[in-house]
This record gives sequence, structure tokens and C-alpha cells, in this order.
Amino acid sequence: MTTEASSAADSFAELRARSEADWESWQRPIRPRIDIALDTSSISAGAGPVRDAIERESRARTAAVDLGRMVGVGLQWLNPVVAITWPDGTRVLYGPVKPEHAGALLDEATGRVGAAAAITIGTLAGSRPGVPRVFDHPFFSNEVGRRLLARIGYTDPESLEHYVATGGYSAVQRMLTRHQGPEAIRQAMLDAGLTGRGGAYFPAGTKWTFLATAANPERYLVCNADEGDPGAWVNRIILEGDPHLLVEGMIIAAAATGARHGFIYIRAEYPLAQARVKQAIEQATAAGFLGTGVFGSEMDITLEVIRGAGAYVCGEETGLISSVQDGRGMPRVKPPFPAAAGVFMKPTNVNNVETYSTAPLILRNGSEWYRQVGTERNSGTKIFSFSGDIERIGFTELPWGVPLPSVLEACGGMSGGMPLKAIQAGGPLAGYLPARLLSELTLERETFVPHGALVGSGGIVFIGTDTCSVDINATFADFLEDESCGRCTTCHGGNQRMTEIFRRIQLAGGRREDRHNLELVGNTLQYSNCVHGQASPTIMRNTLRFFSDEYEAHVHNGTCEALRCTGFSRYRVVDQTDPRLPRAQAICPTEAITEDAEGYRILDERCIRCGACEELAPRGIALEAAPAGTPVPRERAYGSPGGRQR
Repeated sequence: MTTEASSAADSFAELRARSEADWESWQRPIRPRIDIALDTSSISAGAGPVRDAIERESRARTAAVDLGRMVGVGLQWLNPVVAITWPDGTRVLYGPVKPEHAGALLDEATGRVGAAAAITIGTLAGSRPGVPRVFDHPFFSNEVGRRLLARIGYTDPESLEHYVATGGYSAVQRMLTRHQGPEAIRQAMLDAGLTGRGGAYFPAGTKWTFLATAANPERYLVCNADEGDPGAWVNRIILEGDPHLLVEGMIIAAAATGARHGFIYIRAEYPLAQARVKQAIEQATAAGFLGTGVFGSEMDITLEVIRGAGAYVCGEETGLISSVQDGRGMPRVKPPFPAAAGVFMKPTNVNNVETYSTAPLILRNGSEWYRQVGTERNSGTKIFSFSGDIERIGFTELPWGVPLPSVLEACGGMSGGMPLKAIQAGGPLAGYLPARLLSELTLERETFVPHGALVGSGGIVFIGTDTCSVDINATFADFLEDESCGRCTTCHGGNQRMTEIFRRIQLAGGRREDRHNLELVGNTLQYSNCVHGQASPTIMRNTLRFFSDEYEAHVHNGTCEALRCTGFSRYRVVDQTDPRLPRAQAICPTEAITEDAEGYRILDERCIRCGACEELAPRGIALEAAPAGTPVPRERAYGSPGGRQR
């Protein structure tokens, strides 16, 4: 071992010792500690005011408690959440917490057991009589042990010491001190069966080999954290909750490919993720894990965060590369592929957050360990987020192959007992499948592909019967048209035509030839330059295949059963005694609500179906099916294409 390597090993051993001491004091603090979940989901649910209330109450009482931070464990429907840790190591999770609960939490922390019983979820560590374990909750019934999420909820996401104390950077240290070569690292990924987690599921080891064997020695890594699919926030969990895991994974990928610099491209809507990853890079650099001579070796690697440009199409790797270079996010025609000509036209590897973050787990525990869960076709685990019309919205880490009915059951079923209508996985490019296929679907792409759909990057949305398929198509078509980069007229023009057709159908203007024209547009879009255009008609095709009766009802029968489409519905005053009718009249943006001797009434020719009146006066105003032939006002025909606000 060289002098530099020996010195680096000693420094890491010292850091590990300090970190373990810090970690022990975190697990068993001298006095009780209240940790507030500070992640985007919890903050959006009100974690900021909760933290402020606890701080104020703690100061007022001069309470002998400390405050800390964590991230939520996946129970998003119970946000905001906090955890209390006592000196004996017992750790209990509470939620949903409101500012008025601050006193009860402080009472609980300082010894009044049961003071916060109404918001107690369960124990994260230790045990308490009558309090269940958090991970015994039915929502986690399909988990088999967390790997990627092992630290989530248990560590401070901004602490390098917590990461190191729980095994962090040991895979890199062992890889470099034992001189594990690039070929051995890539082979470990292949033996584990690690595939890209962005939606394509291409073998990571093979992709890394493409970069490692590139002729040009100037090579780059890119992490695609431009997570833009509706209902998907799996990347954000790692970025905000365990950023050093991603950093370590990219160091391993650099060693395996010969890259010396990496770009972490994080979408603009994730400011907290950007801040925490930047902090992790600074901490790792200061500790000698990044920069020149990593761990005393000859390896040099630097990382930087790139703020996303806010375009959905930057999720496509060549569009993302263009944005990294300060260009407009426009995918380019391939070949050449990024492995040959990527950032600055130099060889580049692009992988998803989860893909890079899995590499340290494989090197630390071995390929056989990684294959212990999952299926023969898909090994390991995957983070999934579940949302839509379900009782329990959240995220879990599941092995591949879990049946989708089991997932829906774990999510508490549909809200209010509403029947399931459809499953939308992977965003606007991946598919829209009917409830009758639920029993055939497992969390594997192979079960989705025969039905013309994909599982995508991990966001699963369950859709209830109060949703209209035509409305969903109009919404997604409008989004895809707006997000097209415009490079090829096939994509931009094709999505314009698809949007126009669905908007017209929404406005009761469907035509017999629309089905043929939609299929024609879909066939043309497959010749687009990139996957954005090529996959744009996926949901439309699924709708015409699986929801044909609903489509035909709009076009030929003049009905929208869900009353989501503007041309098939109208608002009516149904209860003149509702005292909120005057306020509903006052806020109507088009003065469609009038009053005469007979009471209040709504002038349909003025109504734009914004839904504000029904929301304000639900007893007095209701949405109902419009009589056939009801004229559509010009404002609706050329204004917002959608139905009432949801």
C-alpha cells in the first residue's frame, strides 16, 4: 500500500470512528429528541408551521428536548410526520401532526406517555406497550426488507457521519484499497442483473462497458434526475433522503468506466433535492471521497449539480445532454449514441438515480445477495410511488413481481369504496390499462408490454370511475404537445392534431372519422425522432383498445358518464335555500349566475364550467348531464379544454 493510500485509510478509519460515536448518540440521545420530517411531501403538507410551533412551545417551556430532522418513511397520506427518540433508543413516529399538537408531543417526549396517542403511528426502533411497529402497517405488507431505503427515516439526510456510520463509502474504500478493477465492477453489476431504473431497463453493466471501451479517454457520467412523470417521486426520495448513496454510486460508476467528471441533472422543481445533493458533494469532497486521488488512489472524480431546464423532454437522455451543455433541451437523432458522443460530443453514460444508487449495495453485499429477491427476469428491488384515487398515498421499496392487486390492497383500496377504473403507470408515455387487467399485472414490465403499456420509472396511479378517459386523453395530449421540443414536425404536429381531436370530442363535436384519424396520427408519430413523439399515442391507443365503449359514447351517443367533458354537462341550481348561493354568484367569472323573481339560475350560454360555484355552494348547485344539442359557448370552445376543476 502506498503512503497516500495508507494515509487515506487511516483518515477513513478515524472518520468512521467519529461517525459511529455520533451515530450512537443519535440513536440513544442524552435527552429526548423530536425529529421533524423535512422532505418535499411533508413540507407541502405543513411541516414548516409544525416545526415552528414545536420550537416556540419548547422555548416557552424551556423543555429539555432537542430538535432534529429526518425524512418520511413512505406514509404520505399521514404527512406531516415527526419522530421522538428517547435515551433508551425507543423511537416512535407520529402523524399527521398539526401545529396544535406541539404541546402534546412535548408532553410525550418529556415523560407523559400517551399524550400524543391520537397521532401515534408506531415504533421505528425499540418497543412500547400497545404501540405497533411502523413497518407492520398493512401499507408495507409487500416489502421484504429495505435496501435502497434502509436509511430513510432513520438518519439525518444532511449528515455525512450518519451515512458513514451505517456503511457508507465502505464499498468505494474496499474497491480502491483492494484494487478491484473496472472489469470486475462491471461484471458484478451484470452478475447482479442490475438494469436501468428510468424505464428502459437496459443492463447497467453493459451500458458501462460501452463507455469503458470508448476510444476517447475524456468521458463523462450523467445522472438523470429529471423526474417529470405525474405520480412519480421515487428519485426525489433518494435525492432528499440519502444523497450520499447517489454520490457513492457515481464514484463506483466512474471507477468502472474511466470517467473523471459527473453531472447530476435535477429538475428545477426539486430545490430541496438540489440543495442536499450539493451539500453531499461538498461533504464528500472535503472528506477526500471526491476530487484528486480518491482514497489515496490514482482515481480522480468530481461531481456537480445541474439545475433542470423545466422541460419534460429533458428526461430523454440526449435532450438532457443538450440542456447540460446550456443548450435548448432538444433530443437529437441517434446514432451516435451518448456512449460514443454525449456531453460536449465526448463519450458519456446516462443512468437514473436508482441505478447509480444500487451500485454500492451490490459491491458491499455481493451479486448473489442482490438476486435473493425479485424474479428470475428482474432481480432486486425497486422503489414505487402510489397515488391517485386510493386511501393511502405513499412509497415503498418492493421486489419485482409483486401482484398489482396486492399493491392496491396495501394502499387501502379505492377512496370511499369507489370502483377501480384504470391503472396509469409510468406517466403520459407509458400506458392506460383497464381495471379488468389488474389480476394479470405484476410489478414487472413484462406483464405490461403485451397490453401495449410499460411500468415506467415507478409511479403507479390508480384511477377511479369518476374519471373520464376522453378527458384524460385531452389532458395528456395537451401536455405532450406543449412539451414537444419542436425539432421534428412529426411529433409537434402529430400531437397538435391529437389534442385538437380530443378537445373537439370533449366539446360534443366528435365525428365518425375521428377514430380513423387518431389511428393515423398514432401511426405517423412512431416516426418521430425520439421517444417523446414515438410513445405519445400510447394512452390514446390504450383508450381506443380498452375503453372503446366510453369513447364511442362521447362521439356517437353524446354522453360523458363521468361528467368531466364540457360539452356534455351543465351546472344547475338545485336548492334555492342554500345560503351560499349569493357568494357563488359573486365569484362567477362570467356572471353566469343570475337572480330573478323565481330565484337563482345559471345561464348555460355564459357558463365556462370552472366549477367554482359548485365548490362554494355544493348543496345549491350541481353538475348534471346536458340535454343533447346544447350549444357550446365560444368561450368554452376556444378556451380551456377540460371540464370542471377536480
